[in-house]
Amino acid sequence: MRAPLLAAAALLSTFTVAAPAHAQLLENWHTCLGDDQAGPLVQISGCTGVILSNREIPAHLAVAHFNRGVVYQDQGELDRALADYDDAMRLDPALAEAYAGRGGVRFAKSDYAAAETDYDAAIQLKPQFLDGWLGRAAARTAQGNAAGALADYDQAVGLAPPSAELLDGRGQAHLAAGDVDRALADFAAALKLEPGYAPALTHRAGVFVQRNELAPALADYDAALRARPDYAPALLGRAAVWTAKGDLARAAADNEAARKAAPKDPQALFNLAYLQAARGRLDAAVLTYGEAIARAPQDAAAYNNRGDARMSQGDLAGARADFDQALALRPGYALALANRARVRMETADDAGAAADLTALLAQRPDDLAARLRRAVAYEASGAHDQALADADEAVRRAPSSPEALTTRAWVRALSGRDLDAALADADAAVARGGQLAEAYETRALVRLQRGESAPALADYQTALKLKPSVASALYGRGLAERRLGNAARADADLKQAAALDAGIAGKFGKYGLR
Repeated sequence: MRAPLLAAAALLSTFTVAAPAHAQLLENWHTCLGDDQAGPLVQISGCTGVILSNREIPAHLAVAHFNRGVVYQDQGELDRALADYDDAMRLDPALAEAYAGRGGVRFAKSDYAAAETDYDAAIQLKPQFLDGWLGRAAARTAQGNAAGALADYDQAVGLAPPSAELLDGRGQAHLAAGDVDRALADFAAALKLEPGYAPALTHRAGVFVQRNELAPALADYDAALRARPDYAPALLGRAAVWTAKGDLARAAADNEAARKAAPKDPQALFNLAYLQAARGRLDAAVLTYGEAIARAPQDAAAYNNRGDARMSQGDLAGARADFDQALALRPGYALALANRARVRMETADDAGAAADLTALLAQRPDDLAARLRRAVAYEASGAHDQALADADEAVRRAPSSPEALTTRAWVRALSGRDLDAALADADAAVARGGQLAEAYETRALVRLQRGESAPALADYQTALKLKPSVASALYGRGLAERRLGNAARADADLKQAAALDAGIAGKFGKYGLR
């Protein structure tokens, strides 16, 4: 969001063209204002000429800085635009448009709270300023403040007749409030006023995507791109549809087109990185997420996703740093909490993982995977009673879940307190999840603890067929082979397990198994 170029007809009338210097200044003003449809470089040159003329009063210089900032913003030069808006406000603190312009830059940088503050100032200076209300509404929508955004749109409606832009913005606010029907109604009303309005087509397509209605979504994205072939949000949205349909080549083409259309758009870079990661190009994804972060340093999702890619690369320290930053920017960010918990468990910070998962479950008490991971973290940190309580609650919530039954069996097995109940859970898990390697491995562990070496070996064999090269399953099978007198096979398994996990013998030692 930004304000349009400021006109300066009144101040131009004060110039005379008798003196060559004044004539040049007048020409620079006409160019700075975009007269005769001057191109962006010419407009920037004109505004620069005014700024360097040393013949203008501060209020007029503020206009020149503001107009140059608008052109820079349109060209994606956000830092230069920001500098010009700052200068405009310094020269004329009452110039509401400059605050709105800076709000637009901050919005583009995903710094929505700062953008809202700038729009607040613009509205205070100029209560009838439509772009101020629309900008603040957009910033509030981006922060999840749907009620505040809708109140701002109501104010905007009272200032001007409904427009496609206003209706589309209000539709986004309704969407943020969870009122999909009203959102769709606003998008439809926007398109009735302006049938080719690309933002409304793109936002409506996004609703269809959320409903998994890919055909109408694709139709809307296509219509948006017919109206504006280089409209990056539509290209990115269509790329997501192609990705969902498994057509990664078309998705890549649309993402590349979006990057070319908006080379400095952090969202285009974000989506390109997402696709690179999906195609297994992790090194490229990490670099591209870095570019997106450089342009939008407040974007918590970019840090989270880069952390995810780094974790897949085995860079746990880099991943942890990214997840920490994502949570610093967006406290309580569920995906980052879940991901940081995974890193903490990988680095033996089980108490920290349990704390992250507790924060996640406070938001999502029905998240079965988080509850099961917390049970594992509790057990690893020695908090058996808490681990069993989580496992019991998971089974209560999902009594037929093989994952929940397996986790409870594993917790019971590690404590060694109730091996009969552990075996019953493991049996039920195997019965309900026939292809779940962890269910067979857990039952094998219980049987090994019960001294049932032959059935334990059979379960380890099945687990390793389903998921080969798992250190714990190889070590357990090695122990079973040794007990059955198969020394050569036992030694081979134990050696391979130690190569995969140098600490595996110590872990089994804690279970009382050597």
